[in-house]
Amino acid sequence: MNETGYKKIANYLTKCIGRDYLSHAYIFYGPDEDSKHKTAFWFADKILKNDNRKFHPDLLSIKPEMNDELSIDLIRQLKNFLTLRPYSNEYKIAIIETAEKLNNFAQNALLKIFEEAPKHAIVILCVNTLDSIADTIISRAVRLPFWRIKPAVSEPDKKTSDIFEALLGANFSSKYNYIEKLNSQKAPKIFKTWLYFLREKFKTNPTKKITDLLAKSQNIYFKLNETNINPKFAYDELLLNTEIKKL
Repeated sequence: MNETGYKKIANYLTKCIGRDYLSHAYIFYGPDEDSKHKTAFWFADKILKNDNRKFHPDLLSIKPEMNDELSIDLIRQLKNFLTLRPYSNEYKIAIIETAEKLNNFAQNALLKIFEEAPKHAIVILCVNTLDSIADTIISRAVRLPFWRIKPAVSEPDKKTSDIFEALLGANFSSKYNYIEKLNSQKAPKIFKTWLYFLREKFKTNPTKKITDLLAKSQNIYFKLNETNINPKFAYDELLLNTEIKKL
């Protein structure tokens, strides 16, 4: 697992197994597809004691496509798999890759599975962004972030850092004034330096509020680079998320 670069996540999951404190649902989210995939199967194999990493009757892997009927069929398949008692272990584990492709009907069916899941059932969802999954599903799962190991961030100069500091403390109506002061830079570059700024702030003040803002900002940065999101919408989302008092 070390090759994925997510040692803290690996240690956390290992402790959960060792203490037999496993959740019925996990969401691995972020743009690092390879590491999400490797970690999901490593975690499943470790729970199932599948040392040879070969086929295991208590492990199901499904990958939905953008097809309504197929999504529903996959969830039915998932339900049937989890309903049966484990064949050779205490748990049955299902890994759903690219779970953001599940349509609303499939997600509603998945939610019902979560609500009625037997004790031996564990589901791991791999998604790009949390906002592609229903809040009712997110609230029932342990969420673990998978961002690129070496994200392209750059240190802001003093002027930019001062603007970011002022932005955090400003009232909402004034926040856009500070963004406009950065107009000479393109949105992706602004978000790169913003992420560096937040990481440095986190080192000296690792509060939950800073952690949440950093995670949300990483999510926006990913959408800026990987989707066609309008930069204005990215700024709107950022400024709404900075409405956290006493950061």
